[in-house]
Amino acid sequence: MPKPDALDFSSLWTRPSEFPKNCVGYMADQLAMPVEILIGQFEAAGIRGLAPYHKLRDRDRTALLEYLPNTHRHPPLTVLLYEHGSFSHLDIQTVSEISTRLVEYLASHPEAMYSLAPRKFEELVAFLLEKEGCEVTLTKATRDGGYDIWAKMSTPISKLLILAECKRYDRQNKVGVEVVRGLYGVTEAHRANQGIIVTSSFFTKDAREEQMRIGNRISLSDFDHLSKWLSRHAVGNDGG
Repeated sequence: MPKPDALDFSSLWTRPSEFPKNCVGYMADQLAMPVEILIGQFEAAGIRGLAPYHKLRDRDRTALLEYLPNTHRHPPLTVLLYEHGSFSHLDIQTVSEISTRLVEYLASHPEAMYSLAPRKFEELVAFLLEKEGCEVTLTKATRDGGYDIWAKMSTPISKLLILAECKRYDRQNKVGVEVVRGLYGVTEAHRANQGIIVTSSFFTKDAREEQMRIGNRISLSDFDHLSKWLSRHAVGNDGG
């Protein structure tokens, strides 16, 4: 007898897709979820370098199946589908830019941020800053200059320079005081108006106390704040 909350997956397998059946993009379409999330799960399972038209090997599937049951207490739809046993004939994809679809999905499923690759998380934050009216530049993925995003916001009377540091951490891995101090030093060195630390996790008590000591030059954005930020810029709520 099925569980009361069991899901009916039958409709998912007829969803149209622009991708061939045996590729990553096709599977993402069938799951009705942004392919970035699926790619992030594969990367976390040790399968890297997937792209929309890549085919999966049996060992890739096995690695993901072994990884997924241990990820989240409340697993995303992908986990349920893989456990459902209908996955063997599907294959997988990814896109290179943040889309409206991804923002909509994360607004409804903020816990899926943990499945994003760190670089994709940086792109997500850059996208949100652009939606706030900033001119945004991402630093190179291999560069570690103390910040990930350079953003310029123009106002009627001045231009503001903002440096953002992104930390795609798991929920239990809080951002510590050393990150706050590090970004403050970089903000001072570049004579920026403000530094922002954005994380999928939370901040330690020491980190928050240090921010209060520094003042408005450093701003902290945790999981809860980021979830609200995503909701504000999901379709239908943009500009609200």
